[in-house]
Amino acid sequence: MTVRKTLLRVGAGSAHEGDDLDAARALAEDGNLDYIAFDCTSEKAVSIAYARKQNGLPAYDVQLEAKLRAVLPGCVRRGTRILANSGAFDPEGAARLTVEVCRELGFASLKVAYVTGSDVTDLVRDLNPIVRETGQPASVLGDRLAGALAYGGYQAMVEALAAGADIVITSRAGDSEQFLAPMIHEFGWKLDDWDRIASGLGVGHLLECGAQITGGYFADPGLKDVDGLHRLGFPFAEVEPSGAAVISKLPGTGGVVNELTCKEQLLYEIGDPAAYVHAPGTVDFTTTTIREVGPNRVRVEGTTGHPRTDTARVALVVKQGAVGMGRVVYGGTGAYRRATLAAEMVGRQLQERCGVAPSDMRFDYIGYNALFDWGQDPDALREIELRVTARFDTVAEARMVQRFVSQLPVNGPAGAAWGRPIDQGGVEDVITFFSTLVPHDRIDYRVHHLTS
Repeated sequence: MTVRKTLLRVGAGSAHEGDDLDAARALAEDGNLDYIAFDCTSEKAVSIAYARKQNGLPAYDVQLEAKLRAVLPGCVRRGTRILANSGAFDPEGAARLTVEVCRELGFASLKVAYVTGSDVTDLVRDLNPIVRETGQPASVLGDRLAGALAYGGYQAMVEALAAGADIVITSRAGDSEQFLAPMIHEFGWKLDDWDRIASGLGVGHLLECGAQITGGYFADPGLKDVDGLHRLGFPFAEVEPSGAAVISKLPGTGGVVNELTCKEQLLYEIGDPAAYVHAPGTVDFTTTTIREVGPNRVRVEGTTGHPRTDTARVALVVKQGAVGMGRVVYGGTGAYRRATLAAEMVGRQLQERCGVAPSDMRFDYIGYNALFDWGQDPDALREIELRVTARFDTVAEARMVQRFVSQLPVNGPAGAAWGRPIDQGGVEDVITFFSTLVPHDRIDYRVHHLTS
């Protein structure tokens, strides 16, 4: 095992496409990082990227240019290398944009690598695997199956780093893999050293959601108080060759890193804590220890692992028509009764004039039962927002929901607040997320190189 570094500083640049650029800029400028990784392609973002592609727009992270402009000056000055799963359905386009931004900012001779192979749409159609959420073959989706992106590519990322890439752009690479690849490269870990691979994935999992481990999505006034939420610092990890790491944030930034923030993030979206499956390996968090070793410094160690599975997870983009939404507010005595009358009226219009089945409509009463039935006396409520949603085949048809709801202040029950258009709802394509599994050895990841 050839160890290039005895301590690796890896930071989180984002948890999603539109994350805080100022926090990322601060890490790039003052974090003294070896690497910064941007998680930009969630399951939701995959669907949105396809929608952009369908509409002739860039099929990669639309915030990529803004991210690069925020962090490149600091990264170039510090020698920090960048990894970003910003490519979605067009990693080459994302890489070429990256080169353009580097040149415009005066950073010549930066090496930009991008990884292809994650788009396995044709492979899924050929293999016709079972869709995990439905238990049926992918072929049942027919023309509604719009695209498929595989989670993975860590070996290609390591290859790109070994070739000297300053910036690596991937597609849907598993969130934690972007943090793992630098560890494999710098520490010389073997790909079947399952404990170290799992430790690296575990550190990546803690960092991948950015400020969620520094107090974001954690704060609960009176129970878990967090200072400085308006200026949260993004996290970074000081990783040792063993895979143990200390999680921290920049001094002077808002938020907190403690045992609770780390434990909450560790449990986030993992399913079985003894078998958190990733493309590079399987993580066992039941052996992990977490302890505070200083202010905003938490040591994570002891994570163990198991061999990787034979298959890789694949995100399926599925078209399911369009949804229309309309909103209107009723106030005063009897607000709920008037809102239910309005819902009945719009429901009958959608059914009789547009042929919408009752099962394709939904009526929520914000403040009464939109999340849960809180057991309130509806007659005691003095303010209710009625939200009407319905599913259609096309966006044009879906516009009827907002049209019918917008007529309520004149044609419906009394006491409606007729808001501005921005308050009244809208329409959007319904592009949903499903998943399946395909064999690792059928996915052909390849590295391509550009220079600014």
